[in-house]
Amino acid sequence: MQRIKGYHAHVYFDASTIDQARALCERAAQLFELKMGRVHERPVGPHPDWSCQLAFSPEVFAQVVPWLA
Repeated sequence: MQRIKGYHAHVYFDASTIDQARALCERAAQLFELKMGRVHERPVGPHPDWSCQLAFSPEVFAQVVPWLA
């Protein structure tokens, strides 16, 4: 079985919630050891809405995911 090397979460938003989404992602990057991706103000790839990716290691999964929830 392969070892999981990393996780990522996507924060979705639209024009009316972009400021909240940006603040949420920036705060996550301050609080946790994770990488904040670009804030996309259009659908990118398979994502149907505007989004920002947060990438993190298995070591911080148990802290990041409940905080995002």
